[in-house]
Amino acid sequence: MARVVNKNEKGGEMSLLLLRQLKEYRQEVRLAIETAANVSHRLMTAAEVCKAMGISANTLRRYEKLFAIPVRRMGNKKFYFEAEVKNSILAGFRWWKE
Repeated sequence: MARVVNKNEKGGEMSLLLLRQLKEYRQEVRLAIETAANVSHRLMTAAEVCKAMGISANTLRRYEKLFAIPVRRMGNKKFYFEAEVKNSILAGFRWWKE
């Protein structure tokens, strides 16, 4: 026996979907504002990023490619802005969930 879905149930599902999307957009906007406002524009070395995230240098290089983390180089050293690392990884995980 097929279940009949009424308009109220469809509307409720659409409302939940829209609320989830709005929460994701709110997170993106918050991160963009944080980046633009220089709130956490702390420059970090690769070793500091690895230590903060609890990952190895190889994993960081893999994340650079996977999440398109922006890197600045001075000589042989790599530097990252904290807000850009957070933003790239969160954007990458948002993509992963979809």
